[in-house]
Amino acid sequence: MFLPQIVIEKGVVMNITTTARHYDLAPALKDYAEGKVQSLKKYFDHIVNAHLIFSLEKYRQRVEITLHVNGKDFVTLQESEDMYISVDRAVDKLEEQLKRYSSKLKKRKRATGLGEISGNVVEE
Repeated sequence: MFLPQIVIEKGVVMNITTTARHYDLAPALKDYAEGKVQSLKKYFDHIVNAHLIFSLEKYRQRVEITLHVNGKDFVTLQESEDMYISVDRAVDKLEEQLKRYSSKLKKRKRATGLGEISGNVVEE
């Protein structure tokens, strides 16, 4: 278990925690994965916590990433024969989830705004 890394950008704090199970994590891989997770802030900038779990089981190399965003958790688990490929696939999956969540919030915001405008009809 490694100490959490705290990243501060644009006033938003993201806490990144890294865990390795049955595996001695190389610093280069740790830096690579943390950099990829930090790049997710361009899709949704209210990411509070990120927990990266690396595990090795025979030939399967797994990466599990959990993001905590404003009371909602996004989790992905990817495995392959190379840890870097697993990290890339997991980040791509989280990118899709964050884009979908962001667009969902924008639609909801637009819908409530239109409802307030059209709902205030005064009849005489």
